[in-house]
Amino acid sequence: MEDADLVRLCQSGDMAAFEQLFHRYQDRVYSTAYRMMNDQEDAQDLTQEIFLKAYQNISKFNFRAAFSTWLYRLAVNLCIDELRKRKRSANTMPLEEAILKADANTPEDHAISGDRERQVWDAINSLKEKERAIIILRDMEGLSYKEIAEALKCSVGRVKSRLHEARQKLKTILETETELWAEL
Repeated sequence: MEDADLVRLCQSGDMAAFEQLFHRYQDRVYSTAYRMMNDQEDAQDLTQEIFLKAYQNISKFNFRAAFSTWLYRLAVNLCIDELRKRKRSANTMPLEEAILKADANTPEDHAISGDRERQVWDAINSLKEKERAIIILRDMEGLSYKEIAEALKCSVGRVKSRLHEARQKLKTILETETELWAEL
């Protein structure tokens, strides 16, 4: 069944239809939340909150965009709100090491690869929330420029320029880190 059909059923009170949407998008929403928050528990909590908000607001869904786009917009906005809330209360964003799979031949290769991945994640986490969101949605989630534009409520041109700016910042951060490590 198509997303639009399931949404229509949800709007008429069919809980089973919403469960189908939940199972269809649960992993992708969790993945987005995890990449934004860099913490499994936070991602799990936010995934629940995102789907709760989606359920509460499904009647407002107007079919002008794909359901998945609407859900990503909701996910990104809730993650950004949570990050801003934490930034205000702690004045720093918690950075936890990401546990990522590394394709390495030797233990030494594995360690080097793991260190580099942590550097990349630390650099991504140092970006502003909207920059981080656009990198994650495009480069990690594989959304199209159009889908990102709909999710972030901006033009495709703005998405491209923001993505370019975010990638440039990321490149600068990583080059600076590499230079610092070379000096040690």
